[in-house]
Amino acid sequence: MKLLVLSLMATVICLPLFAQEVWEVDHAHSNLRFEVGWQDFSIRTGEFKMFDGSITVTDSIQNLENAVVDFVVDAASVDVIADRLAEHITSDKFLETDVYPEITFKSDKVTASSDSTYISVGLLKICGVEKEQKVDIWVKGYKATKRGNIFGIQVTLVVDRNEFGLTWGSPRLADKITLVGHLLYKIQEDKEEEGKE
Repeated sequence: MKLLVLSLMATVICLPLFAQEVWEVDHAHSNLRFEVGWQDFSIRTGEFKMFDGSITVTDSIQNLENAVVDFVVDAASVDVIADRLAEHITSDKFLETDVYPEITFKSDKVTASSDSTYISVGLLKICGVEKEQKVDIWVKGYKATKRGNIFGIQVTLVVDRNEFGLTWGSPRLADKITLVGHLLYKIQEDKEEEGKE
């Protein structure tokens, strides 16, 4: 009897491991944009062209609670209308991309705030400085396609740049930078199958 109980306990403990799914960003159908106040009455906007990310769920993509969220941005891929401003952003005045090529976010704490919205709290790393960051997630929907299952989310985060030592441009450039990502995810297995075609 004791052996049966131990066997059942081991099965229960191992179940989450087998239930894990890894979903990866479909870069071709996603974007990551930002905006920041300029001169108190204008807005500067831009985007990062290169990024990657994944969401690992232990239950179902229908429930992101306790999911692990990873995201990596190529800091040098910043794109703005003014070339001169882009040069300032990537230089040692701001992101210093030669030394800090990546901006990263990792969270293993995701909590539901409604049926379709979540709050993820994790570590955001910019220019070698790590700070706790809150990210709002809105699940826009799920869909089964001929090439596999997909789901889309919108992420929004407001970053206080001064916390990361990004003081260039003050006071003309506002302290808070808002980033919004419209991200499409595909399950990892789908990506592997595409490579076989």
